[in-house]
Amino acid sequence: MSTRSNEDRIGAIPTLATQQDDKLDQPTLETTGLKFITPTEFVELPSKGRFYKADHPLYNQDIVEIKHMTTREEDILTSVTLLKKGLALDRMLSSILINKKVKVDDLFLGDKNALIISARIHGYGESYDTTIKCPTCELSQEYSFDLNSLEVHFPTEDLLNIYGVEITENGTLSFPLPKTEYVIELRFLTGGDEKKILEAQSHKKKINFVGSTVSDFLKFVIISVNGVTDKRQLTDFISTLPALHARYIRKVYNKIMPGVTMEHPFACSECDYEGALEVPLTANFFWPDA
Repeated sequence: MSTRSNEDRIGAIPTLATQQDDKLDQPTLETTGLKFITPTEFVELPSKGRFYKADHPLYNQDIVEIKHMTTREEDILTSVTLLKKGLALDRMLSSILINKKVKVDDLFLGDKNALIISARIHGYGESYDTTIKCPTCELSQEYSFDLNSLEVHFPTEDLLNIYGVEITENGTLSFPLPKTEYVIELRFLTGGDEKKILEAQSHKKKINFVGSTVSDFLKFVIISVNGVTDKRQLTDFISTLPALHARYIRKVYNKIMPGVTMEHPFACSECDYEGALEVPLTANFFWPDA
């Protein structure tokens, strides 16, 4: 994702400016007076800007520039107030984005995750050491994930054809629902959408209301059915949608959505299990042991 690295990878640690001294030829950060000049990095967007609306600052933009994390961003990430409100990560991302017209809440989740991982790599390194549990023997063990190995996913033409998906001029997805006469139009969730869904679910939990995770998701991503955009009619459609079709819509969404493939090879030290595990974004992702 970094323009300084392999195009199908998240991005390597940037090369530091090199001193032009015959006696001391080693990497060093540029400074001016008593200040460090904060380096920046261009991060490849999984969406390539393809699915944003024309008035979005990232419309058809395949990269975005961020600055490397400094002590200012560490202060944000360790702010007790921001952590309690769940705002620390978003405030950090807002701080490192060079183009202030880009709002974190308006980023697609795949693009947001790419920025989070890139910031982590350039802030603390590509090795992510954490505790994981083997899916077979359930042994908890320390494991080191290589964040540089995570691949970017963008839907290929072959994949779009498999599900009959067309990308509209507005960046939405249009595809037929199998064995029905319905054509579904979807949009991808943004960071702001995710917050609203979580807030709604939290509110329902407080009042002991039956959870509706699937319905809430579908209400956010489905923007039309057979051209009908009326919210009330769409809600009625979703409430009567057979589970099989609801599952198909979620499958298409997850297959097509651009993002970072969070799976990483894992080998258990106890039972010889080998497979792929999803990289756990635990608390120490941005707060590694000193």
